Amino acid sequence: MHVVICSKCGSDISDSDEKCSTCGQDAGFPNVRTVERHEEISALEERYDKAMEIANTKGSLECVKRFGENMKRTSAVVNVNLDYLHRFMTNDKELYTTYSLAVKGEVRKPATGQNDRHRRTIDAMLFGGYSEQVRNAALSLDGSGLKSWGPFAMKLREVAIMDRATLLEDNPYNFVPKHKIEPGGDIPPGYRSTWKERHKLGVAKLAERISSSTSEKEHAQILLRSTGDRRSDDFIEVHIYGSFDNKAVESVRASSSTANKAEGALVQMVKEHLTKVGKSWIEG
Repeated sequence: MHVVICSKCGSDISDSDEKCSTCGQDAGFPNVRTVERHEEISALEERYDKAMEIANTKGSLECVKRFGENMKRTSAVVNVNLDYLHRFMTNDKELYTTYSLAVKGEVRKPATGQNDRHRRTIDAMLFGGYSEQVRNAALSLDGSGLKSWGPFAMKLREVAIMDRATLLEDNPYNFVPKHKIEPGGDIPPGYRSTWKERHKLGVAKLAERISSSTSEKEHAQILLRSTGDRRSDDFIEVHIYGSFDNKAVESVRASSSTANKAEGALVQMVKEHLTKVGKSWIEG
């Protein structure tokens, strides 16, 4: 277990704690503290430098550099269904919560036995004691998100998440078995980043998919691919510590086409509310 020393009272603060349990001094978001460790930063830098060297050898260095610059403009996007979108965007008291907290608070049923166990196990392996506080999003360049989560993509304001967000270069359900991580085992360094360094993580993962003929229009699809099947989703996951409300949403991207009049009415209500509060509906 990693610990930090409280700057106020000198007590140890474990890597799962947000505050000192002795004096209450804030220690920073635990997910951010984790990826700011020297071994994480060094390993990511090494992967990034290697990706750039390979790109130079292949003749795609300039294209990879442009991709990296575009990664600095990316956003965190959460996809939801229509009922949730309407409730969340029109109720200022609503908070975006996590699966575990929703089940604990009895506001939703748990998933089926195997899926519930799998979900809780993966979360605990990645985050330990603070797993209930981590909200998931996808890193996006064009405001689209994971259709398998829902057809309505909420793009979050950078100011709302930048100080408490970290990134993992893959879907955790793929990442854990791929790297053969066992319960209680260490996560290999270099596959996570802070929000500020997300461009390096993007290059480290995706530079090999970029050639000298890759256009900037292709960057969004290289970064995030989702057809509606979670098993084939390919993306960089954003981990946000703590809840957020609808003021954290900058825009919503979705198609206005609906299956019936009732859904159409809900979509129209959401669009009107977004206009009223100065947010954008992006058709797509």
